[in-house]
Amino acid sequence: MVGCTVDQGALLKVLAHAAKYPANGVNGVLIGSCSEGGSVEVHDAIPLCHTTLTLAPALEIGLAQVESYTNIVGSVQIVGYYHSDARFGPGDLPPLGRKIADKVSEHQPHAVVLLLDNKRLESFCKAQADNPFELFNKDGSKGWKRVGGGAAAEGEAGSSKLQLKGDDWKKLREEFFTMFKQLKHRTLHDFEEHLDDPSKDWLNKGFTASSKFLLPGNAL
Repeated sequence: MVGCTVDQGALLKVLAHAAKYPANGVNGVLIGSCSEGGSVEVHDAIPLCHTTLTLAPALEIGLAQVESYTNIVGSVQIVGYYHSDARFGPGDLPPLGRKIADKVSEHQPHAVVLLLDNKRLESFCKAQADNPFELFNKDGSKGWKRVGGGAAAEGEAGSSKLQLKGDDWKKLREEFFTMFKQLKHRTLHDFEEHLDDPSKDWLNKGFTASSKFLLPGNAL
């Protein structure tokens, strides 16, 4: 694997999903493109579940719906999976997450996994770490292997294969803070919510594009 570049909007959706359900594990899929050399570009994140991570039917239906959506769009495909545990501690991809990631990799052999590490999220929010994510890719029969992430302190050079488009992690942190203060994370909907209420947009179109995440009272 050469590396993975992620749009800021995709990471904001992952952070919003976790912020909306702080007492639950959350997951979803990553869509984007993949080069012949194996480099992955993540353009968007689609939230799947927050309470039924172990419920196979909901995940199967969700993955099928995402695949149908990417086929309609035509310019993107499923390129990965994201996962965040409910527990507060050093993150690792659990057996369940690995099984779901295996399912996702059936769509794209070069698929990646983004793990939101809650311990690093705390450091990220305190500006003590440059990013709270860990990157995994599948290493043949060895399974999912950690290949990079947010261990470096801000401003410190590192060998992470995970790159934020524009390379501005400070801006991502600021956008996350303002999004949280505006309670905009509560407007994000996952596929599980959509199953309960079909009026809820699980694709979250315009979630990041329609707002500059300005604090109330600030002029556009």
